[in-house]
Amino acid sequence: TTTGKVAAGDDAFALLKQKLTLDGFSEPRILALYPSGLSPLYKTVAQTLHLRESKLNYDQFLQPSAIAEARRFLERNQRTLQQAEEIYGVNRCVIAAILLVETHFGSYTGATPTFAVLSTFALMDQESSRDRVWGLLSPQDRKRWDRGEFDRRLMKRAEWAYNELYALLRVTDCHPGKATALKGSVMGAIGWPQFLPSSLVRWATDGNRDGRVDLFQPEDAIFSVANYLRVHGWDEGLSDFEKEDVIYTYNHSRPYVGAILGAARK
Repeated sequence: TTTGKVAAGDDAFALLKQKLTLDGFSEPRILALYPSGLSPLYKTVAQTLHLRESKLNYDQFLQPSAIAEARRFLERNQRTLQQAEEIYGVNRCVIAAILLVETHFGSYTGATPTFAVLSTFALMDQESSRDRVWGLLSPQDRKRWDRGEFDRRLMKRAEWAYNELYALLRVTDCHPGKATALKGSVMGAIGWPQFLPSSLVRWATDGNRDGRVDLFQPEDAIFSVANYLRVHGWDEGLSDFEKEDVIYTYNHSRPYVGAILGAARK
């Protein structure tokens, strides 16, 4: 953990760039990724402190219009879903439900620059960066939050973000420019299934067999979700309770789990 302050005008990413270089990335690549003048997304990090999964409106995905959208997706992608079902043993309706809830089948995958937001989260091991985020909180939020707990939470998130940033750079090794071109959620999730970079490395699959994995393509998204669920224990013979536990690994939210399995049943 770095506790020192960074003087105004200094490169906020300097220590992060050093760490990435020490961890094996070439200095020219790192310098190209962090051009002079690149600004951290402190405001975005501050906004994520208000995210609460339990407060999201998951009932919308059980409405007739959403279920009709899912049925159209099932019809359009019948062959791919059948193949995924045969290979991975995951019910196509569950795959469709996840893609519905995550991004409405790719209609909104997020507009936050993935590389920039993960890089900013990774700065939260520095007191100066946490001070910037703390200063962006409302007086009510600063009163509600204990500063010590705030620091502990963001320092833990910094460690998580660095691992995700590392995975992102590894998976884009052979594609210059892709790391900075990707956009997704405010938490760094990308594509139709909203995989974090570490999930992309482990479970993303080339469903259309074009030689590359692109989670913005329906075939790859379908196969990747099916592969993820299979690896995490999905089996059609599981009890409802056991299936809930598998879906819970995808998103640690019981309302989310209920929406997925409810939409799949419909």
